[in-house]
Amino acid sequence: MIVKDGKILLTKEFREEVKDYDYRLPGGKVFDTLVEYNKFVDSGIDILPVAQEAAKKEAREEVGLVPSEIKHIYTSVCGATVVWDLYYFEVSKFEELPTQSLEDGEDIKPDWYTFDVAKQMAFSGKMSEDRSVAVLLRYLANL
Repeated sequence: MIVKDGKILLTKEFREEVKDYDYRLPGGKVFDTLVEYNKFVDSGIDILPVAQEAAKKEAREEVGLVPSEIKHIYTSVCGATVVWDLYYFEVSKFEELPTQSLEDGEDIKPDWYTFDVAKQMAFSGKMSEDRSVAVLLRYLANL
């Protein structure tokens, strides 16, 4: 969650899996492959600092922000038979860069929304990833 002055930053991005634009919390992968992830897990090293660095990298690339204050707020664990944990961070201080640094094929447009509008977007289905919707609503409910 990137927050400033009573607003939250969401991205509107084209998602191939829904064949349309979707609103999302900025973010991305900690590891590019399951092989990399499994190797890391087998090392026994705490993944949280690595996830935090990945969150900073994604903030720079997707929305053109360099976080200076970031804290872990939640980990969403998918289940016992599926490995797909999502790590959520709150960014409350950052430096703005002149542009995003998108990868080839990425179509991502960041914009600020009031907390009430973000909540309505979550309820209306404009955000399709259910776990992120749940974490966003939980976050907004606790403000």
